[in-house]
Amino acid sequence: MRMDPKQFREYMLIYGTDILNWPEDMRTPGLKALKSSLELQAILEDEERFERVLRESRYEDPDPDLAERIISASLQKEDKRPYSVAGFFSDIFWEFGMPNRALTAVSLSLLVALILGFAIGFFYPSGAISSEQNQINLEAFLYYEGDVL
Repeated sequence: MRMDPKQFREYMLIYGTDILNWPEDMRTPGLKALKSSLELQAILEDEERFERVLRESRYEDPDPDLAERIISASLQKEDKRPYSVAGFFSDIFWEFGMPNRALTAVSLSLLVALILGFAIGFFYPSGAISSEQNQINLEAFLYYEGDVL
């Protein structure tokens, strides 16, 4: 059985870098592939170095006051400005602002014009029905095609 580099990498990741610990049917082809390929030798060296670093690394307990430091740091960054409507809108515009100030100004002016248009249309509707027009519609309804309903 011949082993290609892809299979060698898979077995190395599954069984580790010590080829002598591989299953017996994979051990001999793995050793032959390793001897014949400089690329696989370099990959094996890198993986051995990585495993050595993992074995030698130690877990360090966090400082007992870590949670307190995190909470105090977040409280220090709290905004102390008084609440205002202008500050609220300023924060919104900066949060969703555009990089080009001219484009932002045009967008805001179009938004204000749109809101004003809706307000004017709502308070002063142009399609108001006059009482005379209402009377004509009522007569047209009652005398449909010349018959009285």
